[in-house]
Amino acid sequence: MGKIIGFYIGKEETKFNPDIFAVGLSKQTLFHAGYFITVWGVDPLNLDPSIGYISLAFDGKSDLMDRNVVIELAVDSVNVKNDWLGSIPVFYNAKEKVVSTICNLCLFNKETDLQGIANYFSFGYNAFERTVFKDVKFLRYLSEIKVSQDSLEVSYKEDPVLDADFETECTEESAVIEMMQAYIYERESSTKGDIILPTSGGYDSRILNYFVREKSRIRSFTYGISKSQFNSFEVVHAKKISEIFNTKWNCIPLTNFHDYIEDWFKLYGFSTHLHGMYHIEFYKKMLGENQFSSPSFLSGIIGDAWAEAGKFKKVDSVDDITALGYSHGMSLAESHSNIKLTTEDKVNFYNQVKNYIGSDKVKAVMAMRLKLQLISYLTQIPEYFGLPVWTPFLNFNIVKNIVNLPDSRRIKRAWQVDLFKRTGLNLEDMSLRSSKVNKLNYIIGKKTDFEPLDANLLSEYAKKERIKEINETLHGETVWQEFISELLYVPKVSGVLRRLGYKNKFLIALNEYYVLKALEKGLKYER
Repeated sequence: MGKIIGFYIGKEETKFNPDIFAVGLSKQTLFHAGYFITVWGVDPLNLDPSIGYISLAFDGKSDLMDRNVVIELAVDSVNVKNDWLGSIPVFYNAKEKVVSTICNLCLFNKETDLQGIANYFSFGYNAFERTVFKDVKFLRYLSEIKVSQDSLEVSYKEDPVLDADFETECTEESAVIEMMQAYIYERESSTKGDIILPTSGGYDSRILNYFVREKSRIRSFTYGISKSQFNSFEVVHAKKISEIFNTKWNCIPLTNFHDYIEDWFKLYGFSTHLHGMYHIEFYKKMLGENQFSSPSFLSGIIGDAWAEAGKFKKVDSVDDITALGYSHGMSLAESHSNIKLTTEDKVNFYNQVKNYIGSDKVKAVMAMRLKLQLISYLTQIPEYFGLPVWTPFLNFNIVKNIVNLPDSRRIKRAWQVDLFKRTGLNLEDMSLRSSKVNKLNYIIGKKTDFEPLDANLLSEYAKKERIKEINETLHGETVWQEFISELLYVPKVSGVLRRLGYKNKFLIALNEYYVLKALEKGLKYER
């Protein structure tokens, strides 16, 4: 099936080649209202200007309450509208009148935005509509860019999440299950061929395997995160799910994902830290080692955020906003930054949501809206491998009903646990032996020859001594550091060491390298 996955709008045509992974993506251009509109994706693109709009939705429709961006072809303008979550990042340069899903295509003048860089260091990705460059912004959720001959204007739509109606009376579990089942069956029925379903053994991919009716169409794949990847929790549980449903499943070992840093930057540029290279290796191997028939891709992206909506930290003040971004340490410590972070953006954001953020339901949505600048890669990377993505977890009505389950049923995801118990899927009761130790980044990082950070270029923004320390640590841990790092992966021992203040300095350096290297590449980027 065909699907549009990205676009560029500008006064001049773009030479960007979207077929980064050589999977046969196609590209089409039309001219409207004084602008070249170039779209790319999986053939057939079915670009039909006569209907008045171009859609990035799985079904090609104009619904913005599901994963989508709509390009409206008005009489004298091109209007770009995004969905209720902002699940497909859109970037723009008002001076150059350029709009694209690829931030690098919007970069002309590389004057930096210090507040944008401070936000980026704080979260590990762009936040509050700013990027690290003054002229490049990104579109807030439920917003519109109107590009006409003489101007580029941004406007914001009313947010249904802030309506009193969003927090309805408690939803019945049966209604949620029926709604998810209907959504999946409708899209399952509209496609032919294989359904690629990455399966981690966790609740989200497990429930998706359960809901797909034609189990023979499922092709599930897993990678492990432990030292012995085949003994990893994810692999052991995914294999068991496959045995229960009699589906085709494979484990794909990861060995060298840092080789794909350049490919990651082509897609995500300076919008976020280096992150999803492991998915690039995963899909490269998956496609290289298997044959598929008309495949589509079923994603479990952020299902946990809705099912456990109460897990996010309480937001009582501006100081709590960073924690809402859920960065997991993938950021740069403020003590290592040369930029004094003002709280202007956080204050503005907090003032907009403070009357609503006390609700766990609203808080979950706001957290995911922030983090989709990063985690959109979970749906975008598969599409750049030619796999059109669909998922129930970005649909407004489904999300609304999940978060409105009774609190007692959402805590520890009781509603899903009971479903799994009723259907023979409660793997936690099966005494499956596996490892939950996440050692993947450490193991792969240790054998990677990292290109050093450019201390001279980056020292305007980050402390030079920390940059040099990161380079030295990634080049080789001391014997003592390596000894401590290994002990931090030993159960029980690790808990004692952490209470004593010991940390894996290699992983901390690696995380900060990811942040600084993406910024460095943005500063050096040439069109």
